[in-house]
Amino acid sequence: MGRPFAELRDSGLLWLVNAAVLHSRGYALALHFDDDGNATGWSLQGDGSEPWTFLTDDPEIDQRFASVNRLLAAH
Repeated sequence: MGRPFAELRDSGLLWLVNAAVLHSRGYALALHFDDDGNATGWSLQGDGSEPWTFLTDDPEIDQRFASVNRLLAAH
């Protein structure tokens, strides 16, 4: 069964993929939304020339991991 693009963000998977895989390689996965807040697509940002920096002291990191764990536990 297909799932909506927006769930990537809401479930924390977008954050996990970016933080664990793409940022260190100089890329980021970005979702695109229309004016009504509906996800309409995605794009790969960056050129791979240097790593993206992101907050390692993210105050919401526990919540982000919890969201991903809830999604994975449901499957």
